[in-house]
Amino acid sequence: IDADGAASSGAFVGRQVGYTIADIAAKCVFGLTILKIARMKSVAEGMKDDH
Repeated sequence: IDADGAASSGAFVGRQVGYTIADIAAKCVFGLTILKIARMKSVAEGMKDDH
């Protein structure tokens, strides 16, 4: 933070990189959750679990 109380450009970029990493990680977890639900539903409907 500079003398005027504004954040530096480096701090802004660092925060945005952090948000980007968190967003990508959340999308990966969401995708794996959907995959797990789809596999559970397929097994419940009689499809083999080895796919």
